Formats: sequence, structure tokens, C-alpha cells
Amino acid sequence: MARVALKDLSKRFRSVVAVDDLTLEVQDKEFLVLVGPSGCGKTTALRCIAGLEEATSGQIYIGDRLVNDVSPKDRDIAMVFQNYALYPHMNVYDNMAFGLKLRKFPRAEIQRRVNEAAEMLGLQGLLNRKPRELSGGQRQRVALGRAIVREPKVFLMDEPLSNLDAKLRVQTRAELIKLHRRLGITTIYVTHDQTEAMTMGDRIAVLNDGKMQQVDGPLELFNNPANLFVAGFIGSPAMNFIEATLQAGDGEICVRADPLALRLPQSHAERVQGLLGQQVVFGVRPQDIYDRSLNPPVAASDANTVTLTVDVTEPIGATVYAYLTAKGHSLVADLDAETKAKDGEPLEVVFDMAKTHLFDPATERALT
Repeated sequence: MARVALKDLSKRFRSVVAVDDLTLEVQDKEFLVLVGPSGCGKTTALRCIAGLEEATSGQIYIGDRLVNDVSPKDRDIAMVFQNYALYPHMNVYDNMAFGLKLRKFPRAEIQRRVNEAAEMLGLQGLLNRKPRELSGGQRQRVALGRAIVREPKVFLMDEPLSNLDAKLRVQTRAELIKLHRRLGITTIYVTHDQTEAMTMGDRIAVLNDGKMQQVDGPLELFNNPANLFVAGFIGSPAMNFIEATLQAGDGEICVRADPLALRLPQSHAERVQGLLGQQVVFGVRPQDIYDRSLNPPVAASDANTVTLTVDVTEPIGATVYAYLTAKGHSLVADLDAETKAKDGEPLEVVFDMAKTHLFDPATERALT
């Protein structure tokens, strides 16, 4: 196994900067997820690690070895793509064994590796089938098996679940996590799906416009986003943002955006003492807004309660998404299914102010 280190990695396509001065270290046996919107540079970074793209500048290390000038086949990596890339004329066994045959492994060793991978992935009864005789999930497992038999130092996975339906995606996601725990191979996984990132990664690296925004554990990203982009990208539904002003009164600091006037907890107030009278971006997650009538877990008071109008409600089973408005401000609240919120009617909601966020509108960096 091996760590992977990127130092000041950049990749340009003429005038387009796909990856911009990316520095990142993936620890041995770690499962790291590269996540971001389409076009953010995550797949390009992965292809540079694989050797399928030549870095414009910077260094790529696998283990302690600089691999910028090493051919893809000699980097000791295995890659799983979005499309399965199986040979249609070969059966499952031959698809999984093909790379080993090219490297002239002994027949007995090939058979051992393929059988072990097939047992691990539940493919024992499918080894004689052609790809056209398999379901999408089975084909993806064959593609994984082909990578596993290589016994590489590093797995590189480029959105391997995106072609699967929702139910199969959840199932295969769990299989991948178990597989990583069993094999302990350093894995870099690319996705644009933040749910996949949150559930799979030991750490998550968030990219936007080719630049690294934040690298952290899933809960740290969710609870302490470094900037507006990370706060809005991680979490579903997305965090609510409102332009507001910091005001002092009665020894307290409030966030005011008429009709909202919400008192900051002491932990937040201490960090923004020098910003009184200035504009900020107030952020609150939908999960931290409660229907006051349902005995919320935070004590309701004038300092954290406001009445808003319900525009639309979306029941989704265990919860209800309520779209709320007041004087040009729009919010989404993730409410308990027992809520009596009705479209077009007022609703009194309580904010968990300890879990709210403030951002600098100029730099977009987090203030709290």
C-alpha cells in the first residue's frame, strides 16, 4: 500500500486551468473522496495521478516515488471508470484475468486471484457469462474485480456508481466501503454526489474551479465549513443564506435582516465583536429550523423565534420540507412529519442559533 501526495499540481488545457496549484496528501490505506460540481477539476486530478494526463506543473508521488515521468502501467495503480469498459466478447473470468495475462502471470496465480476476487464480490456463479448477460450492478462488480486482482498500491475510482439506479447505488456503496475495509488499499474516489462523499470518505476534499476549498472529515465539513461554497455544497437540502447586518443591543449581538432579528450565542458573538454594523452572510441549515408548536429541542424565545409564511410544503416521509418566505427572504426548513404547516399560512419557527454560521460577504470565508 502507499500514500499519494500532490504538490502544487496544475493542469492547463490552453487557456483553461482545470487544476490550479493543488496540494493534497492521501494517507496509506485511507479512503479519500474528491467532490465538487461538474467541471471543478476532480476527474482531471485523478487522471493526472493515473498518468492519463500529463501535469502542466507540480509533483505527483505514489509512496516515496516521484511518478510524473512514469508511464501509467508502471505506477502500480488500478482505475475503475464511470463506464464499465468490459470486453464484450470475453466472459467475466477472462475480463478479470486479462490484465494479469498481459503481464504474463502464471496461470495458477491468475486463477487464484480471480477466484478470490469473485468470491469477495459475489461473482462465483457468473464467471462464464458475457457482459451482455449481466445487470448493471454485476458489470460494475466485474470492473471492480478486474481492479482488485491487480493487487495495486492505489485504487482510483471515477464516479463508478453514477450509471446505477438509486437502490443499487446505495447497495453498491455499502459493498465498496466493506471492500475497502477488508483490503485496506489506498483509495481516491471521485464523485459529484455529496451524499456519496459524506457516507464513504474517511476524508473529503472539496474542489471548485480547480482549487481546493477544504479537506476534512465528513462531520467537520458539515459542521464547520471553511467558506460559503463548502457550506452550500455539503448538506441536503443546502444551507440557507441571508444577507444581514450585525447589531448590538442590551449587551448582546444580533443578526438583523428584517423581519429576522436573532441573537447570537456567546461563542459566536465573541468572534465578531469587531464587525458591528457590518454586512455578513447568515447561514442556517434546514435541519436546524424547528416548528415551535412541536416542542423543539432548543428552548424558544424572542431571541431565536420568528414568524414566516409557508410557500410550499413537500412531505417526504419522515420529514417535511417547508419553503418559507418573509419580505424577500427565502428559507427551507426540514421539519418533523407531524408539523401542521400549511401552504399560504404563517408558521412560527425556532432557530438553533448555536449551529448557525456567519460568513464574510467579501472573502466568503467563515467568521464563526
